[in-house]
Amino acid sequence: MSHLPSLISWALSPRPSCRASRSWPNGPTGSVRDVLHRALAPLLVAVALTAPAISPLSAETAEPGELEKLQKEISTSLERQKELKAQADAARAEAEEIRKKLISTAARVQEHEADVTASEERLQGLKGAEAVLTAQLEKRRTEMADLLAALTRLDRHPPPALAVRPDDALASIRSALLLGTLVPELQAEAKELRDRLEQLAALREEIVTERDVLSGAEASLDKERRELQALLDQKLAVQQKFARQAESEEQRAARLSRQATDLSDLIARLESRAAERLPATRPEPRHDPRPGPHPGPIEEPVRKPGRSEYPPEAKPGEPRQVAILRPPSTSPSMPSSRRFSDARGLIRPPVTGTVIRDYGTREGGAMTQGITIATRADAQIVAPFDGKVSYAGPFRHYGQLLIISVGEGYHVLLAGMTRIDCTVGQNILAGEPVGMMGPPPARDDPAAQDRLAARDETGRGPALYIEFRKDGDPIDPGPWLLMSDKKARG
Repeated sequence: MSHLPSLISWALSPRPSCRASRSWPNGPTGSVRDVLHRALAPLLVAVALTAPAISPLSAETAEPGELEKLQKEISTSLERQKELKAQADAARAEAEEIRKKLISTAARVQEHEADVTASEERLQGLKGAEAVLTAQLEKRRTEMADLLAALTRLDRHPPPALAVRPDDALASIRSALLLGTLVPELQAEAKELRDRLEQLAALREEIVTERDVLSGAEASLDKERRELQALLDQKLAVQQKFARQAESEEQRAARLSRQATDLSDLIARLESRAAERLPATRPEPRHDPRPGPHPGPIEEPVRKPGRSEYPPEAKPGEPRQVAILRPPSTSPSMPSSRRFSDARGLIRPPVTGTVIRDYGTREGGAMTQGITIATRADAQIVAPFDGKVSYAGPFRHYGQLLIISVGEGYHVLLAGMTRIDCTVGQNILAGEPVGMMGPPPARDDPAAQDRLAARDETGRGPALYIEFRKDGDPIDPGPWLLMSDKKARG
């Protein structure tokens, strides 16, 4: 045991580290020696404390062979680490490329949805005008028939000439006066009838043209949706490579949702859990909340209970159109230069549609805490802002609920979707597809078909509920969203 102190001293003595750089600063031999030192130090200490004394001769003869073997194993391990890192980098690059395509494709899908909606509305208006004009003509059909009959009789039995029967002079004068009054009126009536018939023919031509436009818009929409679905499938394949961590996050979120009593409680639990995973000493918050590969820290909200009721179904107020989403003007891979608090009035809505319930409307004895947008069937839902998915899944009467943490204590809540295309813990960018609304009404349901699939003003069609929260309290999303009374065109 005479070598025990020196052996322990050597094992515990500091050595230069090679972690500061990806290259080998001292050459391959020196680097491996440092790695070997860190790997062998605990083993040597354990052997020195438990094994009998080793003679200098046996130590000298055994150590080189063991070191050579370990050196080969470590070299193999390092090569494997490089391969795994290259695979991970390739997967991240692939995921980033898919994300860019998803954002641009989702924007095109929403544009085509808006085009289809506008075409359907124009077609509906044309059909309405056609029905009104047809009804007016039908109503006047009897009047026109009587006038035409009178003209026919007058043509067959003209008034007698004054020279033939002077005693009929009074009747002739009366007939002339009557003709002088009726002929201009009949001419005006005939012209109006002709104009209305021409208007009806033009309307019917417009209807045929608009149907062709609608058919083309629907075909383009179907094509973009298929492309989007293919990209979502690619995204899913990439995510499955890292599914274990995502599954644990989803299980944790599901467990918290079962424990939560309302939305405020759920958000507080999610943020509290997130805080537990952060280091004790946290860096200063970034001015840029955009969640690239490594999102910045998020301030935890302070829970304020008692304000979480979902707005009840009610008659809609005056509807207004939601701005059409366009592709983002900046590359999705570039960091955002704004915070959520600086984005007031600049956030594009997650869906195109019509607001049927505003924030703060008293409905059924309660105040609505968000806004509700009537959407198309199968409407595409996108993230309104960069953030991190805190919760994705069913929650009480909300149905499918998506909670996105966007930094500074702000959260965006979306409910009413039939499908969610993101997972808990996932970083998402503004414009990235996150879900889809319900399917179109059944073909054997005429009443549902008449509601044009989503724009039912009674609010019974697909509708997305949007709620913004700051430190757990609901705030009005209206001032934050880019909306107007008419559709925006870029």
